Amino acid sequence: MFGTKESMSQKYLGDLRDVTQYKAGNVEINIAKHSGYCWGVQRAYDQTVATAKTKDGPVYTIGPLIHNPQTINELKNVYGVNSVDGASEVDCGTVIVRTHGIPPEVQDQFRAKGVEVIDATCPYVRVTQNYAALLLKQKYHVVIIGDPKHAEVISILAYAKGEGTVIHSLEDIDKIPQNKRRLGVVVQSTLILEKVNKIVNALLAKAQEVRVFNTICYVTTERQEDAEFIAQTNDHVIVIGGKESSNTKKLAIVAETNGAKAMLIESEKDIDFNKLANARKIGILAGASTPHWLIDKAKDRLVEHFSTREAIIASN
Repeated sequence: MFGTKESMSQKYLGDLRDVTQYKAGNVEINIAKHSGYCWGVQRAYDQTVATAKTKDGPVYTIGPLIHNPQTINELKNVYGVNSVDGASEVDCGTVIVRTHGIPPEVQDQFRAKGVEVIDATCPYVRVTQNYAALLLKQKYHVVIIGDPKHAEVISILAYAKGEGTVIHSLEDIDKIPQNKRRLGVVVQSTLILEKVNKIVNALLAKAQEVRVFNTICYVTTERQEDAEFIAQTNDHVIVIGGKESSNTKKLAIVAETNGAKAMLIESEKDIDFNKLANARKIGILAGASTPHWLIDKAKDRLVEHFSTREAIIASN
């Protein structure tokens, strides 16, 4: 087996923190109530670790399991789980479908080679995939509101057999063919509701019938509400998460929209204390794919820095 140490990620099973406020000198540090792995990410992580511990052959994920480099490095270095892009890279063993989902034909390619496939797609993404397939079956033109380059959106479009249209902004609405009068809409799980509403309103003016499934994940909504509160009650906000994480980027946008100075970091090493020189209240937000121990490391570095600064000032 690949090591025996327990992952720091496994200390936490939920994303609701018991302690959210800390003092460091004259600086107050407030962590959002909902922070760290959501249950869907935790589920996929646990599935992957359990598979690596129990399977004799190699274990892979199809694409990065989640958008967090520290977790991906941990899966590789501690549990021997590597990420692959396609069936051509694997001859045997087990592959795990990433939380964002993958096209069904890609899963079939692995199974055709005798490779076991374990589906760790987030259940909320799975619901959206099923809605896309249902809308196609019912003769709607499928519209996916989201980022066309994001793995989740790519997987959803595949369940519509590639026949839908991805709308990332209001300007993209003209991409919908003129003869499509019945539109069926699903939404990338991490989007901001206000943006989605604007696009849906524009779609209503374009078609005779628009059927909408609001597939924004409740975890996204909870965290964006927390982001609003943290931004409004702190003068600086630090957002922790992978650079490729959509839900993390959205938290930074929500924070800045609500008047806070937001700093997006991947780890505690990225904290720019020059930008926090005059801070009195610092809020911390974290994406749904950010491990809890990474949040604690950032908090600990902030506490150490400002406590030390206060001690130096007092000694002078």
